[in-house]
Amino acid sequence: MMAASRFRDRPLRGTDLIEIQRANLRALLRHLHREHGTWIAVAHKLGFRRSTVLAFCDGTEPGNMALARSIARAVGLPLDDALAGKAPPRKAPSLSLVTPPKRKGGAS
Repeated sequence: MMAASRFRDRPLRGTDLIEIQRANLRALLRHLHREHGTWIAVAHKLGFRRSTVLAFCDGTEPGNMALARSIARAVGLPLDDALAGKAPPRKAPSLSLVTPPKRKGGAS
């Protein structure tokens, strides 16, 4: 007898998000991807598998409220604002000390 897989096929549960909310969450996911650089880092930040995050971003998975809460928390927005499509808060640009270029020889 074969052992049953520990990963069962689950039905799609996207009835708790409407399409405009999904589109807003996908935009926030793309923002996180630009910020963190890799989908693995985004998935780690959200606490979901990379395949789940990518499937939601591609539109093959409808997502759910748990994923929506994680995305909102990761970008620093309340859930209602994330679903409504508000922009994430901007971070202050990192300051770097700039030294004037050194000139070789001669008077300036």
